[in-house]
Order: sequence, then C-alpha cells, then structure tokens
Amino acid sequence: MKKDVPLTPSQQRAVEVMQHARRLVQTDMIGRRVWLEVFNDADRKRCHDDYSKACPSADVIDMWMRARRGSEYRAIVDIAVAVGIMTPDRREWLLKEAGEQAAITPSDRPHWARAACKLYLGTKVIRKVRGLRISARIVCILDAFEFARWTTSIDDPMPKATAKDPQILRHAVASLNGNLTDIRFFGNGSGGVRWDFHSTTPDG
Repeated sequence: MKKDVPLTPSQQRAVEVMQHARRLVQTDMIGRRVWLEVFNDADRKRCHDDYSKACPSADVIDMWMRARRGSEYRAIVDIAVAVGIMTPDRREWLLKEAGEQAAITPSDRPHWARAACKLYLGTKVIRKVRGLRISARIVCILDAFEFARWTTSIDDPMPKATAKDPQILRHAVASLNGNLTDIRFFGNGSGGVRWDFHSTTPDG
C-alpha cells in the first residue's frame, strides 16, 4: 500500500487483518508445521536443511521469504493459507488491496482439457499428461481443480482408499510438478493441495 495516501475503509480493514495474521503465523508451532508439512526438499535446502537455523526466535516469515522469495506481505498471507488459518479467497483480497497481485480472473486460471490430456494456462499448454489411466493420480488432482473452477486450494482429492496415506498425495503432487511450467502445486498444510503461479513460489 502506498504511503502518505489516505486508506480506503477496505484497505484499513486489510491492514487490521494482516496485523492479526502476522501475530498468528509468528510462532514456533506454525514454523514447525511449515517446515514439516508445507516445505518441500528444495525449500528446506534453501534454509540450510536445519529448522533451528532457519527459524530462530520463531521468525517464520523470514524463513518463508528465504525459501519461497517474494515480499513480507505475501509471505504472511501465503503462510496463513498454507497452515489453514486463512482462506484462499481472503488471501486474494489482501493481495489485491496491497497492490501485490490483481485478483485472479477466469482467463488467468488454468484449464484442464481432460480428453486431450493437456493442462492450459490461457492458450498455452503448460503440462501434458501421458494418459488418464497411466497418470491416474495426477488426473485425480486436475479433475478436482477443474471441478472446483480452479479455486486456489482444495481438499485431498485422492480416493478414500488411498487418502489415509499422505505420502501418496505428496508423490502425486511432485509428479504433477514435473515438466510443468508457469504454475506449481503444493500441499496446503491441511492435507489438501493448492496451486500458485511459478513466479511467486519458485522451487529452484
């Protein structure tokens, strides 16, 4: 938000929400959840593979910024969504109010062309899937997001028979991210999956 410019009521509310979110995410409990449940191996490597060094004094925001880059403002909302204390819709509103990112419009959202086994962003193919049966778990994730109209986060889409094993979903997400451009998929911290643009959540 620009300095020396009077805030609108919506922006003032956003400031209050952000201050509250900051207090909630800056705890050792949240830091450990992020380290164990949200971060992938590449994230931990950027933080020296050591939680005690990555998050001294429970500075979860700084740890997130080193792992995922981006601004402090974005780090706060991304952490809050990842651990389930903020909804994706509220995150989108806060980013819009801060001028960090415009709200995602339908044309900005991915589209899963199931019959063609292709994932699009606009008119660009960002991921090809080998086959509906060969890549059944990847297809399960993409089907769920397409059904949900590409909301930024969904519950575990895996069949009940496999949903009890979190490793199955983690492996499916990792496979989905292979040969994928422009966006990335992540665990959402609550047992489900979220997606975001690759430029805001780099993994390499």
